[in-house]
Amino acid sequence: MKYRIGIVVLLLLAFSLNVRAQKAGFSVMANTSALQQALAKNAQATQSISSDFGQVKHMKMLNDKVSSKGKFYYKQSDKVRIEYTSPFSYLLVMNGGMISVKENGKVSKINTRNSLTMQSVNKIMMDCMRGTVFNNKDFSVKAYGSSAQYLLTLSPVSSAVKGLFKNIDVYINKADNQVVKLIMTENGGDYTEMSFSNRKLNTNLADALFSVR
Repeated sequence: MKYRIGIVVLLLLAFSLNVRAQKAGFSVMANTSALQQALAKNAQATQSISSDFGQVKHMKMLNDKVSSKGKFYYKQSDKVRIEYTSPFSYLLVMNGGMISVKENGKVSKINTRNSLTMQSVNKIMMDCMRGTVFNNKDFSVKAYGSSAQYLLTLSPVSSAVKGLFKNIDVYINKADNQVVKLIMTENGGDYTEMSFSNRKLNTNLADALFSVR
């Protein structure tokens, strides 16, 4: 469950805003003030998001990869729905301080106030949605720029988050501050690539989407 909740964190990183690919064409950004302001402004203007997503997990030990896909929904300011639809069914909903999971017909609920790890997950979820991920003390963030993209490399510094991932690379299109590519590297060397399509912003999403029964 921790791994899948970690994936949710990364999806949210993608929508706010050790690198396996070379940073060819990228240079370190010494001053990120303008970027931080742009991401925050973009987040404030985003009332809702709906999107398809595809995920490919690369497993080092098995020399194999596993593909899955699903739907992502966000509604300001604290509602999130991640629904895997293929090849398995798995639903995770965040609403306020509660995280609800439905798997194999069984629903479980987590109160984030009762877990330090879940508190960290909750905090970064909200920071990503509000465009304030640079201020999250659970991560060290390095920013790079090319002619067309930003690259944010996030390295966990808190023990709660270190157990989930080694680092996260987020490639962002400069033209619209939308994600181009997301790479998540685990401590053991496995990594996951995320891609997004059919993104719709500021459409009317029913509150019923953010409840689990």
